[in-house]
Amino acid sequence: MAVHKKRKKKKAGMPSLPVNSFADIAFLLIVFFVIASTLSQTRGIVADIPSGEKSESKTDKTTILQLHEDRMTFNDKVVTLPALKKRLAELEFHKKEAEAKIVLLEAIGNVEYQTYFSAMTAISAAGGVIAIVKEDGE
Repeated sequence: MAVHKKRKKKKAGMPSLPVNSFADIAFLLIVFFVIASTLSQTRGIVADIPSGEKSESKTDKTTILQLHEDRMTFNDKVVTLPALKKRLAELEFHKKEAEAKIVLLEAIGNVEYQTYFSAMTAISAAGGVIAIVKEDGE
């Protein structure tokens, strides 16, 4: 006696979709969006670009940072970057009005970009507003 197995017949109107590659596609999409997205937010620097010419008259409220090739002067006193950060913190810009927050930043000679950027970051982190002073020869 032969035993016949019953075969299941496909129901009419129910086509089968190949779903084997869906997991691979989903994984590739996840990897793409993780790589393409930004996970850290960068902080900007507030800079007030002055218009007009540099005034020779200084008031007591004017804060000046000059960057030279070999040194940094803050209100005519030589400072290092850590000392600059400390002095800027002592000025408590967050308690002052907008006009008193302005720090004039002047680069004299060939200043390295890292020094310039570090000074701008220190001023911005302390709550100051940067006003870039343009050299007369430009």
